[in-house]
Parts: sequence; C-alpha cells; structure tokens
Amino acid sequence: MNDNIYIMWLSLIDGLGIKKQLQLLESFSSVKEIFTAPRQLLRTVEGISEKIIDNILRAQDIDLIKKYHEQLEQAKVRFVTIKEKEYPSLLKEISTPPVGIYVKGDLPSDDLPKVGIIGARRSSEYGRNVSYSLSKDLARNKVVVVSGMARGIDSMSHRGALDAKGYTIAVLGFGSNECYPIENRNLMNEITKNGCLISEYPPNTTPLPAYFPARNRIISGLSRAIIVVEAAEKSGTLITVNEAMLEGRDIMAVPGNITSKLSNGTNELIRDGAIPVSNYRDVLYELGIDNNKTNLLKHNEESVSNNFSKEEKLIYDCLGSNPITVDELVIKVKSNAQTVNYLLTILEIKGYIQKLPGQRYICTL
Repeated sequence: MNDNIYIMWLSLIDGLGIKKQLQLLESFSSVKEIFTAPRQLLRTVEGISEKIIDNILRAQDIDLIKKYHEQLEQAKVRFVTIKEKEYPSLLKEISTPPVGIYVKGDLPSDDLPKVGIIGARRSSEYGRNVSYSLSKDLARNKVVVVSGMARGIDSMSHRGALDAKGYTIAVLGFGSNECYPIENRNLMNEITKNGCLISEYPPNTTPLPAYFPARNRIISGLSRAIIVVEAAEKSGTLITVNEAMLEGRDIMAVPGNITSKLSNGTNELIRDGAIPVSNYRDVLYELGIDNNKTNLLKHNEESVSNNFSKEEKLIYDCLGSNPITVDELVIKVKSNAQTVNYLLTILEIKGYIQKLPGQRYICTL
C-alpha cells in the first residue's frame, strides 16, 4: 500500500483538524512515520494535545489501513493527496486545503479554466434558465463548471455543462456512495462520466448539515472565479462567496429583477463591486480567454446570424432569458401561429432556443 492510504488514515483521526494534519505531515519525513510514531515523538510536535496523541495511538492499526484500502477499491474511488501532481493546484493554494480528496470519475486537466456557478436552491425559472445556458456556453468554450449538486442553480449548472458535452465537477458535502438530494442520482452518475465527484469525506459518509459549509471552500478553491446566479439577501450561497473573497477569487454575479427577493443578494454583490455577468462572453473576457470582448461579441453575433433565415432571425430577436409564449410572439412578429410554431421548431432543432412548459420559449445562445 502506498502513502495515499496512510494520508487518508491521518485525515480520519478523531479531533485532528486540517491544520494539525498539515502540521504533522510537515513534521515527519513520511506519513508512515506518523503511523508508527511513539507517544514521546508525537509530543515533540507543537500544538498536538495529549488527547489527540491518544487518538493517533489508538488508530495505529494496520487492519484499519487495510479496511480503508478495500473500501476505496469497492467504491471505485481514488484518494488524491496534496502531495500528488494530480491534486488541483488552485485548491492547494487555499488556507485550509484538505490533505486529500476522494475523487470518483476523471479530474479535468489542471490547464483547463474552472469557474464555480452557484445560487439558490429554491430558484426561480429565470435563475434556472440562466444557469443552464451560462454553463452550457462556458462548457462549449472548454471551461470546467464547478458546483455543489444541490437543487436549483447547482443542478442546472451541471446539467448545462453535461448537455454541452463539457466537463463539470460536483463538490459533495457527503461521500460519493450517498446522494443528496436523492432525485439527483442520475445526474450524479452522469457527472462521473464527464468530469468527477469530489469530496473530502469517505465514500459512505452520510450528508450532515455541518459538512456543506465546509465543502464550499473547496468549490471556491477549485475555481478561478465564482459566479452567483441567484441569491437572497441572507443566502447560504454567500458563504461560498465569502470563502472565494478570502482566497482572492474573482466574484461575478448575474443581475436580477429588483422586485425579486432571489435577486437581492446578486444585485447587492454587484453594488459592492462584483463583476456583472449578462452572458458567457463576459466570463470568457474576465478569465482572459479572449481579451477583446467587443470583437468576441461581434464574432459570435455574426456566427449566429449567418445560420438564420430572415424569418428565423425575426423570431430569435424577440427571445431572451425571460420566457415568452407563442401568442406573444405572434403579436410581436405580426404573423400567424402556424408559421411561428414552425420557425420555433426549426430554431429548437438548431439548438438556439429552448422550449419550456406552457408553450414558452427562451434563448440558449
């Protein structure tokens, strides 16, 4: 067995927080030495109490190490340690990086830019549509979408990246053998095929409220920027924002309706200096992927326009992020329902618009 399992063993010792885990790793030449260290040697490490030493000595059990190894193999999960090249470089830079992460699936290349897209669980239709479209467009441009697989904005962000055949990372507040919310089981399985699940908790760890705030630092730690799509004034989403600000990450926010409580948090972030995001091009520009936003905008508008007939463009220009009904379109373009429905079907097949329940449509590009 390699050092990875021993570092996993270290991370699971009762009462041993991340800072002390890192301290022990720095104090010994190898983690195996910690596993075999007598009390007197452990006492030489500053800040390690007798109670923690007792816990370490009780855990010095080779059968326990073998058990951990078997559990990982059964779950098809890898434990990637902070000492490995595969460990995400941005995550390594935060003040309290986990000594190891449990990974199910394939970690996207460290060279690919990553952004966290987060927001309200009880999101509006507007928020869900925006997060889906934004993540889909970013994934098409080889940006990895990072989120927390919660209901609402998180789930739609993962879904958009998957539908674009791009990469996405779900950071879990539980073990990868569990699932929360339970209805996201299929989504969770899909993510392992086009990205990965990451957790600092072993595979069989059940979801507990205390785990979710802790996982937020990993979402921000993995990401070059955090995008908040929807958040109330006192939202749990803002915990991730605070973590990201402490680590010097860029904060971006999607403007929302000033009468919506779900937009209070995002609008206040923009007022306080967050970068406003109205489309994926804003994000690419801030990431430095394209340093000329005006030319990028013009290029994309021309590319879209070239794929439209005159009649299709007339319909497309009436659509945006807010849903619009067929009847409203009939009035706007001064046409008949049969023609409008036909053009909508063509645009949907081409992937430029999305049909919502109630015969309503929005743009996807």
